Amino acid sequence: MKSATRFLAFALLAWFATALPAGALADNNCRRPGTPLEAKALAEKAAAHLTNVGLGKAFNDFMTPGAGFMPYDLYVFVFDGEGRMWVNGRFPGLIGSNVTQARDDGGRNFLLEAMRRAKRDGAAWVEYQWYNPCSGRPMAKSSHVIRAGEFFIGVGAYGRLSV
Repeated sequence: MKSATRFLAFALLAWFATALPAGALADNNCRRPGTPLEAKALAEKAAAHLTNVGLGKAFNDFMTPGAGFMPYDLYVFVFDGEGRMWVNGRFPGLIGSNVTQARDDGGRNFLLEAMRRAKRDGAAWVEYQWYNPCSGRPMAKSSHVIRAGEFFIGVGAYGRLSV
């Protein structure tokens, strides 16, 4: 994507994220936790949607409550190969941040690790601690990250895959 087009898309996404009404992420999303299998299926659905409808519409849909990309406590996040966050369905304030700086309690750069593995294998699971918007506290989270062209699409379920 040309840098001017990419900048325009990023600027529109940043504006859209700040324009979300405060109640846009309803408590209905917290009825029950999503499962790792549902997270993986949603990541695959999001990757297919990006391919089918293009960057602008897909990113908008990922951020729109009721568009089918925020069931339960699951949500789509998207970052590029440089680590810039383009979409975060539950934490729009993170759009524009650099995910390569995110580290878990042990200092491990978990999203950079997921990006490297997904770049190599097409997809990867990564486990880390993350703030749960439903419980209001940090919890273990397992995210499935898929490489989609120049982007990485992730969806995570709160809880661990491994024991």
